[in-house]
Amino acid sequence: MKIIKFSLVALFLITVSRANAQEISVSLKQAIEHAFKNNPNIVKTENSIEAQESNIRASYGTLLPDLKFTTGWTRTNQVSAEGTIFSNGINIPVSATNTTRNNFSLSLRSDVTIFDGFASYDRVDLAKLSKTQLQIQLQKLKQDVAIKIIADYITVLKNQQIVVINEATLADSRAQLDKVKIFVEVGRRTMSDVYSQDVVVAQNELLVEQAKNNVNKSITDLAYDANLPLDKNYSVLSSEFSTEVTFESLESYVIQSSNTSNLINTAFSNRYDYKSSVQNLDVLQTNIEIARGTQIFPTLSGFGSYSLSSETISKITDQRVFTVGLTLSYPIFQGFQFDNQRQLAIINYRSGQEDIKLIKNQIELQIKKAVIDLKSLLKQIEITERSLKNAEQNRYLAEESYRVGIGTLLDVSTASTNLNNILITKSNLIYDFILAQKQLEYYQGLVRY
Repeated sequence: MKIIKFSLVALFLITVSRANAQEISVSLKQAIEHAFKNNPNIVKTENSIEAQESNIRASYGTLLPDLKFTTGWTRTNQVSAEGTIFSNGINIPVSATNTTRNNFSLSLRSDVTIFDGFASYDRVDLAKLSKTQLQIQLQKLKQDVAIKIIADYITVLKNQQIVVINEATLADSRAQLDKVKIFVEVGRRTMSDVYSQDVVVAQNELLVEQAKNNVNKSITDLAYDANLPLDKNYSVLSSEFSTEVTFESLESYVIQSSNTSNLINTAFSNRYDYKSSVQNLDVLQTNIEIARGTQIFPTLSGFGSYSLSSETISKITDQRVFTVGLTLSYPIFQGFQFDNQRQLAIINYRSGQEDIKLIKNQIELQIKKAVIDLKSLLKQIEITERSLKNAEQNRYLAEESYRVGIGTLLDVSTASTNLNNILITKSNLIYDFILAQKQLEYYQGLVRY
């Protein structure tokens, strides 16, 4: 029976282990959407937008009259001792008293601000502008998260391609080791060549293992930034970004992107950080209007009240009071508080204008540098393609020379290593170019997911 239980437990553990080891394929869109759903900054901004809805309702409420209902009961006990009161030169005796009275009251009161220099209306506009600004900031956060996930995704693909290249080089080195062993068997080479080639194989095995480790770490980074559960195993889709591109297509893209003026204008139309700064300027302008209206215009408010009171509840309607009135107030001097608020609002507005200038300069700088990077990557790809052809020819010549006995195994190893490095360099440059394309789209505000 114990053996059966142990077998069942072992079977369960193996099943769980296999389930945990199973890879979950994640597309780029899925990773970005999951990041949007769980990113703390995005969630907090969404909560702030929801809270701003309440602020808008509250600002509308200040335009309407309020209504307050009050009711109360008081019981008064008045006790006075026996004595005299001196009046008109005569002492008048006063008997002792002990009086208890009840008072029941009901009242309704309404207050409304009729005019306050349009400040109440400006506060409604301010609440709406603040909500719009939060919505713009939310879109900017989503773009920031999206470009981060894209960069992580491309890093995973780049590292996976390095594994593929290193594994191909490892397979070639193992095949070369088999050839060397055959040469030794027929007496054309010594065992030292076998040992030397075995070292090359070991080095290539190490490169493969290191490359696989980099893949695992980059997938972990992707899962972390996408807020995916870190206790799962994930894989990415290599079809998300095609690296089978011609040099001519890359060159065409660079030429199309050379007109930075058009790219900058596109950025001004789409960048959410620029839109947020412009929206902030409207907010600051509204604050100036509120401060100016509070300082210049009087405040006119009205009120109305209706109250009932009596010593008994049954006679509560016997005494009724209805009151209406208007109040006009004007701040003649408030210790420069209102003027200080107006001055601060104007200074903040000027600072907002400077912020827009800074963002414009930053956008121009980012786009120009992104275009420079694209041109540089294109040139590096061109150089690498020429070097790749030369490296392939050198390895072929080294292998043939070694086969016929006029070359050394070191020449073959050096040529293979050089070819492997150039293949990795070219692959990295292609992925770097793809990422630079996405960065340029991001700088133009065109990243949409």
